[in-house]
Amino acid sequence: MAFAESQYRRGNKVWKASSLYLFAKAKEYPTFDLPLAAVNLSNMAFDTDNLAQFIFQCKRVSDCSLDYPIILDDFGQIADGYHRACKAILEGRETIKAIRLEEMPTHDFLEEE
Repeated sequence: MAFAESQYRRGNKVWKASSLYLFAKAKEYPTFDLPLAAVNLSNMAFDTDNLAQFIFQCKRVSDCSLDYPIILDDFGQIADGYHRACKAILEGRETIKAIRLEEMPTHDFLEEE
């Protein structure tokens, strides 16, 4: 799975990760250091119903780059970057680069419920 395939869902609205990044860039939202202790870890962000899926997600965590900030939605939840947040936590980091959206762009498409 590549960045171009990453998506964020809220209800039946879906945003491509690339759309969120382009929106944040156009709005010139600042990048800041987010304390990892502030990241909500109660959300199950990945499908891991079996060992193959677990390994797939572990590989994505291992291979992701911390050179790119995570994107927080307008509620402060991670919209893109769970794998990077996991990697930073596993590496023992205290912060991760983040961008907080003050408003959401128009969704890319609606998903049937």
